[in-house]
Formats: sequence, C-alpha cells, structure tokens
Amino acid sequence: MKFIDKEFFNRNKKLLLIAFIIVFGSLIVGSIAGYFEAGDSYGEMSEMIAFGHEHNIKTNMSVTQDGTSALEYFVHNFMIDIITILGGVLFSIYSVWNVLSSSFIAGHYIGQDFVFGLVSTLPHGIIEYMATVFALTIAFIITRREITIIKTKSFDGIHTDLKDILILLILDIIFLAVAAFIEAHVTQGIVSSVFGI
Repeated sequence: MKFIDKEFFNRNKKLLLIAFIIVFGSLIVGSIAGYFEAGDSYGEMSEMIAFGHEHNIKTNMSVTQDGTSALEYFVHNFMIDIITILGGVLFSIYSVWNVLSSSFIAGHYIGQDFVFGLVSTLPHGIIEYMATVFALTIAFIITRREITIIKTKSFDGIHTDLKDILILLILDIIFLAVAAFIEAHVTQGIVSSVFGI
C-alpha cells in the first residue's frame, strides 16, 4: 500500500491552493507595502553593506548570522506551524490570521530592500513557506472534518483525513528541516558572496 495514494492531491488540492494563495499572496502584499513604506530609506541595508565593503569597514551581519543553530531554527518554525495546525480546531480563523500576519511581516521586510531581503531570505524562505502551506492545509482539513461531523453526526472518512494530516505533517517536518539547515549553514555564505563581504 502506497503512503501517498493517487487521491491524496484530488482530496486536498483546493485546500492546498487556498493555503498557497494565503501564504504567498500575503508575502507579495507585504513586500509591496514594505517597498512603499520604505520611501527614501529603501535599500539602506544593501547601501550600508556596500559602503562598508568599499571603505573596508567590518559590517555587522547579525541580521543573517546570529549564532542560531539549524535545530533552533527548526524548533522555532515547527512551533509556529503547530500553533497554525491547532488553530484548525477553531475553524482555522486563528490559523489564517497567524499565517497572514507572519507572511505579511516577512514580505514587508523583503520589500524594504529587495536585494538584501531576497538574498537573505529566499534560499530558505521558499522552502519554509511551503511548509507553512502544509501546516495551514492541515488546519483546513481539521476544520473540514469538524464541519462534516457537526453536519452529519458521523465520523465516516476520519481515517482518510488522519492519513492526509500525517502525510502533510511529515512533509512539513522535512521542509522545515531543510529550510533550517539552509538558513543556518548556507544563507550567510550566499549573502557574503553577493555583497562581497
């Protein structure tokens, strides 16, 4: 028996799509808001790094290198995803709010300096936010099951939902682990090579 059956995506494609739109749509909106809000200060981080490099000044790169381990990044992001998942019990209202606000804030940061923002977040960010899509989809599945139980007073099909939740949870963990490794061990090197520091 295959772990992921053919019907897995058919059962969940609408929920996955809605979660994807919420996560990445909020990132885009946040980026646009950050860009316009930055005004004259747009690109300051890139300019400071370039100035420091030109004048041989040590640049404080604490934004990208703060001594945080891959495990710490993983645990932090997994706890956020667990909160998102558990929000499914409350009809995903808190889950959607949590994802909208965190994605918007991340996008806002990127929008204030697209070059620095993308270089310092894109390598791990895409993978991390795909994990968020999986977590939000789990919340939606919990909500869908809750509504079905309320309407039908039946638990038929709960095994399928539990299996789908398990698959998505495993994907969430894998994606978060990869993103944490990249954030802890690769992102700083990318920032250094792009900015020549």
